[in-house]
Amino acid sequence: MAGTEQSFSRRTLLRGVGVLATCRLETLAMQSGFGYGLTALLDGTGMARIRSGEFQMGSTSGNADERPVHRVRISQDFEIGKCEVTQAQWEAVMGEAHGATAALINKDGATVSRNPGRFKGASLPVESVSWADVELFLARLNARDTRYVWRLPTEAEWEYVCRAGDGHETSLEATAWYQANSEAQTHPVATKEPNAWGVHDMQGNVAEWVSDWYSPDYYQNSPVIDPKGPETGSYRVFRGSCWHNGPEKSRASIRGLDFPVSRLDYVGFRLARAATSR
Repeated sequence: MAGTEQSFSRRTLLRGVGVLATCRLETLAMQSGFGYGLTALLDGTGMARIRSGEFQMGSTSGNADERPVHRVRISQDFEIGKCEVTQAQWEAVMGEAHGATAALINKDGATVSRNPGRFKGASLPVESVSWADVELFLARLNARDTRYVWRLPTEAEWEYVCRAGDGHETSLEATAWYQANSEAQTHPVATKEPNAWGVHDMQGNVAEWVSDWYSPDYYQNSPVIDPKGPETGSYRVFRGSCWHNGPEKSRASIRGLDFPVSRLDYVGFRLARAATSR
């Protein structure tokens, strides 16, 4: 009898822990005003509307590839994810209906995981996905939702959103999961303060793939209006700092790069889409 009671108590305790975890995730979603699943993308609650405008792109004090500082105009309104794409969203898009288990293959011939990542959790940002993997995700999302053209933001759009007018003064501690507070791991999206446009985690948590090829001297002759990066290259760009970076790398202008087939436990992505239906 004692053993039965002890087993019942253990089951009750574990059930309680599970309920608390679920409640915490639901609370985070309510505090943020949106969820971290696929519905938040499809119904628009997980997207922020970004107005067209101009800004100064680059840095006078950063790395050589962040110079020169130059004027850029984003000519069209667009929408961007309030959060980095979560593991729940990745699994919902990449999962197969009716229990089918056919392998997912990207255009480079590599098998793509339906549950990638070093750190596991539905509300955590997806990571360890290559640029080529993301391309397959976008193709499947566009096939599922034909009202919009889903894509990665350009490098210029990403920096424009990150700067958010440069008038919203907040501390790195308040807005980012980075080396000093991350405990060497990612954290649920939207648990830090958003920027002035209501967009979370532009610094910290994971860095983010953007659409551009990389060139170290692209800024020297890039177009003023809607730059999209070089036409070809060997590396793709990712933007923002991540969970293991210090404050010195947490700036809007910093540029990262890697091969489009690389899967890194500190790089994920954020979605963009046209502001109007096609």
